[in-house]
Amino acid sequence: MTVRLGRILGLPAICGERVVGHVERAVPDETGQHVQGFVIRRGLGSAKWADHSAVSVVGDVSVILARRPGRVPKGSDALLSAVKDEGGLTLGRVTDWWISRDTLDITALEVTLGLMEDLTSGRRTVSRWTVKRGEDGLIVLLPREEWEERKEETQ
Repeated sequence: MTVRLGRILGLPAICGERVVGHVERAVPDETGQHVQGFVIRRGLGSAKWADHSAVSVVGDVSVILARRPGRVPKGSDALLSAVKDEGGLTLGRVTDWWISRDTLDITALEVTLGLMEDLTSGRRTVSRWTVKRGEDGLIVLLPREEWEERKEETQ
């Protein structure tokens, strides 16, 4: 069963019987295929880190942790940002992810091409991609078949 990242953000993170903060963001691993961990924040305090191995349950109303969140590690600032085709042409940007509740695998991405494309044909959901490191985060590379199949479906 999968859940959209947008539904997880803002949920309380619970460890034991205490709310230790709220989910601020998810961090993908270098492959862009798995969630490395969650950044948890309580009020105006410093951010904390919940590694994927600390997450017991990703529920509808909270995220249950097996242990208290710790320090945010270096390199946990990775974001899935720009979307390009394999030739380097910028197609759009990632707006949401689908995450497996059990394994924390990223199973699909929602991509926008911009406001006009969103209004005329909607945002696109892709299930095959690769990732490379760029200046502004992780760049999502879509294979031509994935992009053109979806393009033909909307016409």
